Amino acid sequence: MKFDAGSASFLLALIGATSGWVAWWTNKLKFERQQATQIAVAAAEKALNDERDFNHLIRHQLDISKNITLGFEDLEDQIQDMDNQLREIKAYLIRYAIIPDTEVLCKRDGS
Repeated sequence: MKFDAGSASFLLALIGATSGWVAWWTNKLKFERQQATQIAVAAAEKALNDERDFNHLIRHQLDISKNITLGFEDLEDQIQDMDNQLREIKAYLIRYAIIPDTEVLCKRDGS
């Protein structure tokens, strides 16, 4: 058999081109998988962050509602304390005849 340099160089070029194409194709597939994975991870992180933010807003609204309720309860307690203090002051003033008792005056006048 006679050695043909043209055929050998063509065969060598064909093998080199084919192996280069296979290497390029596998790297392209690997890159596309990595890119798809990164996109999926980014979408999952965004969904998780959105859910976390929404839950934070819900908890914040519940805390505000609870604090408003506690504020009204505290306000009612303060009003009740002031009402009791006013009754004590009125009782003191009536006791020492500083002001007349309107109920006693109404009964005395026959009204």
